[in-house]
Amino acid sequence: MKKHADRLRRALAQNHELAKQLDEPGFPLAELELLQSWQRERLARSFSDLISQERYHAAGEFFLEELYGGLHFRERDQEMERVLPVMTRMLPDHMLLAMAEAFELQALSLDLDIDLAAILHESGRDTLDTARYGEIYRACDRRADREKQVEIIRSLGLELNQLVHHRMVLWLIRTVRGPARAAGFGLLQSFLEQGLTAFRTMGDGTEFIETIWSRETTVMRRLMAGDKEPFLID
Repeated sequence: MKKHADRLRRALAQNHELAKQLDEPGFPLAELELLQSWQRERLARSFSDLISQERYHAAGEFFLEELYGGLHFRERDQEMERVLPVMTRMLPDHMLLAMAEAFELQALSLDLDIDLAAILHESGRDTLDTARYGEIYRACDRRADREKQVEIIRSLGLELNQLVHHRMVLWLIRTVRGPARAAGFGLLQSFLEQGLTAFRTMGDGTEFIETIWSRETTVMRRLMAGDKEPFLID
């Protein structure tokens, strides 16, 4: 048994449990979609200097659209559950670790967003700006989880940065492209291939990863402190 297989199963199960909340009567889905759209736009602005560089563009887009891509993850996760026994046999343990961290990040981010959406719904507001976002962020009061979120981003980034230099891994993912799509696992296969290709394009992505970690740590601390311009990076 590969040591990270159970960790991946737990992360996937956590995502399924959170996804069930989205279908519950009275769930503030409109507020969640508003919140996630606003946050993606904010991240795109905060890292526009990186994303605009050809070297980092693909990795930046993967981060925004796949690791923090809103609500379209459910079908991909269902594919993952069906193919998980095969993947745990085929893939090396260090790749299972990266996948586990990706799903842990997705689950934690969604859990935090669900709490923020609930607070936004209770406020009766249907718009967001920096000041209002800061208010609900502090009202959520989950600093330890915010710190964990940023650390997972860094850890996952460094894992992927190492993983893409193992040529056999990318070759294996590309080899199963046709069979995966024919078997109904196209979204999952595309997710894995796109992520690995994006990080491989960077070469050494350490600077990209550490920049994200440093800036988001600063943003988190400024939001918690009530800074009026928390997204202004010096």
